[in-house]
Formats: sequence, C-alpha cells, structure tokens
Amino acid sequence: MAQTGALPGGSPLDLDYFVEWRPYLWRRPVADALSFLGDLRGKRLLEIGGRSGRMACLFALLGANVTVLEKASLDIASDQLAKHDVADRVRLIRTRGGFEEIAGETFDAIFTKSVLWCIQDLGGFLDRIGEHLVDGGKAAFVENYKGGRLLFWLRRHLIHRGRFSYEKGYCGITPQQIALFRQRFAALHVRRHRYFVWEIFGRKAPGQAR
Repeated sequence: MAQTGALPGGSPLDLDYFVEWRPYLWRRPVADALSFLGDLRGKRLLEIGGRSGRMACLFALLGANVTVLEKASLDIASDQLAKHDVADRVRLIRTRGGFEEIAGETFDAIFTKSVLWCIQDLGGFLDRIGEHLVDGGKAAFVENYKGGRLLFWLRRHLIHRGRFSYEKGYCGITPQQIALFRQRFAALHVRRHRYFVWEIFGRKAPGQAR
C-alpha cells in the first residue's frame, strides 16, 4: 500500500512512486530518512547514485536544491526532471564514481539509497562524504544489509526470484561496519528494517574532515 501525504502546495505524495522499487522494503526507511532530514526548503542536498532521478525529484519538490552524482546514463533522470518540472532545482552530474566533479563544494545534507553495498573502501568513502558536508550537516544512508548465507538465499530466490545478477560482487553493510559510521558521524541512528535494509542517519561529527 502506498504511503501518501502532501507536498508543499497541497499536491498528493505517493512515496512508493519515488522509492521506485520494492516499496514494502524501502518505503519505511526512506520515510524515516525524510523525517530525519527535516525541512529541506532552500537546503543544498547531494544525492549519490540517483539512478532514475525520482528521489532527486522528490527532494526538489520538497524545496531542496539538489545535486546528483550518477555513474549510469542520466537520460531517464532528465525525463523525470522534466515530468515533475524541477529541472531548475536539480543538477545532474555523470561521474566515474568519485567526487572530483564537486571538488570544494559543501552541502547541508547527503543521501544515499542502495549505493554503499558496492563500495569496497567504505571508510574512505565516508571520509569523502564528510568533506562535502557542512559542519553539523546531515547524512542519511538507506542501504542494503549483508546477512549470512540464509539471508542471501532468501534475497536471491524470494525477492529477486533467481535473477540476482551480482552474487560475486555483492557486499552490503555488515553489523561490524556500523563502527565506521559511528567513528565519523555524531548522534548516529541505526535501525535494520525487515532484515534487508539499514537506515543509518547522523550529523557531521565535530572535527570531521572538510
């Protein structure tokens, strides 16, 4: 069932549409991330891994000025911006996977959704995120949980129905890696939703890299 609400101006919000895939798993963590990020009007928000651009559109509709870093084609995302009439509030950047294109820029908030599962040097990546957050800025990570063999089997056969194409490279966030977030972000909130999705929210810690 779609979670609905209202966008600024009174337009209806269908969160399932913006979540894009498997809303029964991702809807609640994304809703919690939006609650954590708070009032986005006039805020500078960086989304890492924007895919279709739907979440970027949602952030823009909520009033943020959004920058998206994405390795894949941006054609679909561009279509989404036009559909929702937010092209003037969203900057799409094709990246090789780094942060070179936004060197020296800082943001009030940073958001990821199902991005960190493929990052091998997670600590180093989080350090780079800290460099692009303003002091006290918010980071909201909605990410895959890496479980044991049973969870892997369930994910592959029940959720993906045998079409799990990245078995060898799949990482996901382990409980042990939560320490990497605690070392870098203050007032960290950690919750695992239905054993498949992490919600990890925190603020830039005092003294974190700039």
